[in-house]
Amino acid sequence: MDIAARPACLALMLALGACSSGEERASTRPTSFDGEVLRIAVLRADGRTERFSSLRDEWYSWSWFPFMPNHSGRRWTMGKTDRDGVSLAYALVSWDNDDPTDYLSAGFWMRFDGARTTRRLNPADAEIVPFIDGPELDARHPPELPVSGTAAYAGSAGGVYRYRQPGAEPLAEEFTATITLEADFAAGTVAGCIGCVGDIALEREHLYALLGWRRGDAVAGHPPTGYEIRFAPAAIGATGGLEGASVAVTHPDRALVGTDGGWCGRVYS
Repeated sequence: MDIAARPACLALMLALGACSSGEERASTRPTSFDGEVLRIAVLRADGRTERFSSLRDEWYSWSWFPFMPNHSGRRWTMGKTDRDGVSLAYALVSWDNDDPTDYLSAGFWMRFDGARTTRRLNPADAEIVPFIDGPELDARHPPELPVSGTAAYAGSAGGVYRYRQPGAEPLAEEFTATITLEADFAAGTVAGCIGCVGDIALEREHLYALLGWRRGDAVAGHPPTGYEIRFAPAAIGATGGLEGASVAVTHPDRALVGTDGGWCGRVYS
């Protein structure tokens, strides 16, 4: 059970698309948490760092209940408006009741350049940066992994689905799905798939906390139902990080001209 649970963190990382696992970037921590105050630091596309503090920027906060025994959890929505636009952040954190600094956090940051209000924000117009973080993901503490055998994991996944039909308004919505992962410890690799078990569905689960049910006028002419996103085996690095350069998208009833992409994650013990 212990071995099978080790790749579990990858599911959340892939769900959020948090591709920050490269060994050269692994020492950067996007969050800190002391049991009360959550701080987030996001690297923007323009190279600047945007910082949030639940003490200063909180909009709403409410508790949630992790599956782990003797653990507590909380969700935050944060936001701020400046002369150039609106920035929003959503995060959920779980922590050990005996040591709140032993935590795991996940969430995303959204930037709407040019927005003057938080009303009728369309996620298709946003720069979106996901994150996942916690002391166990610190590259300075490499995981202890088996040297043989395999481990399988299946769990919830989610992310942002972007779609645009010629001449129509762009669409961006949250999707939910099941992700499956398999680690081959002898080969030192992890592979996975989103949509191979169950369907990929458009559903606001976490995005709702920031934007509610407000949507643009666009409707997905081709929703992601029926598609499978297959992640080719990626090597587990010395610090537990992995990056794969091969992602294939397939559909049983459609011939796709071409697909590409990358994926990444981190294994911890």
